[in-house]
Amino acid sequence: MDHQLLETINETTDFIETHLLEDLNLDRIADHVSLSKFHLLRIWKGATSTGLMEYVRRRRIAQSLGDLIHDRTSIDFISSKYSFGCERTYTRAFKDEFNTSPSKWRRNPIPLQILDRFNANFLQIAGDGLIFFRSITVRPPFSIAGLEFTVDERDNRENQTANRLGVDFFYNSRPRIINPVDKDTYIGYTTVPSPFEGFTFYQPSVQVNAASIIPPDMNKKQLRAYKYGVFTYMGSHRPEDITSRSLEGIWAYVSDVWMPTVEIDLKECFHFESINYAKCSKHYCECDLYYPITAL
Repeated sequence: MDHQLLETINETTDFIETHLLEDLNLDRIADHVSLSKFHLLRIWKGATSTGLMEYVRRRRIAQSLGDLIHDRTSIDFISSKYSFGCERTYTRAFKDEFNTSPSKWRRNPIPLQILDRFNANFLQIAGDGLIFFRSITVRPPFSIAGLEFTVDERDNRENQTANRLGVDFFYNSRPRIINPVDKDTYIGYTTVPSPFEGFTFYQPSVQVNAASIIPPDMNKKQLRAYKYGVFTYMGSHRPEDITSRSLEGIWAYVSDVWMPTVEIDLKECFHFESINYAKCSKHYCECDLYYPITAL
C-alpha cells in the first residue's frame, strides 16, 4: 500500500531491525530513508512515542536477553556484540530498562516486559495521514477559553466549517488572550447536544489559568478530571489542512470499534482535539483526539 508516512515508518523499522548488531546512528538511518534527521525524529516519535535512538538501544537490550539465557559467553562479549561498547555501559542500560543487572538476571531469570519490534499494522490510513490509538490517559482539571460556535453537521462536512473557524481563531483571536498556559497548543472542544439534532457546539480554544486575561467576548470552560481514550492523527501536511475528512476514520473507529468495548459513564457528550503547533511544520502535523470515558 503506497503511503508516504507508513512507508517511512516501515522502512525505518526494517532497517533498524536488520542492522541492530552494527554501528547504527541517526545519520545512517536518516540517509537510508532519505529524510532529514529532524523530520525523521519527528515522524518516529509521533508514531511510537519513543525516541529513535532510544528505540535502537531498547531493542538491543531486548535482543540480548536470548544471549544471556542460552549463551554462556561473557557479559563483556554480549555488550560488544550489541554495540554497547563495554560491559559497564551495557549493565547501566540494562538496569535502566529492567531495574536489575544482566548478571543477576542471568543467574535468576524472571519475566521481563520488553520493547518488541514496532508493529505498524495498528496504524490505519486516513486520507493523507495515519491514525492510531495512543493511550488511556487521566487528565486533571483544566480550563480553556475561546469562541463558541454552533456548527451544522452537513455544512461542516461540505464546507469544513469547524476547520475554518479553528484556523481563524488560532491566527486572529488567540493572540488576544494574555498569558495562556501554552500559546502553541490549539484545543478544539466539541459538545454534542442530547438529543442530537444535526448540530454541535464547537469552541476553538487554548488552555488558560488564573493568570490568563480573557477578552469579555470569549467563553471560558472548566473541565473536570476525566479518564480519556486518546487517538492520534499524523499527516504529511500543515495542521491547517486537517479536516473532517482527515479525521472521519478516527470517528468511525471510535464509534464503531472502540466505544462498544469500553464502559463509558458520562453525563455530557463531548470530545476535543489538541494540536501542538510546535511539533508541526509545512510538511508534518499531529493531532491528538481525546474521548472521555468517565469523570474522576
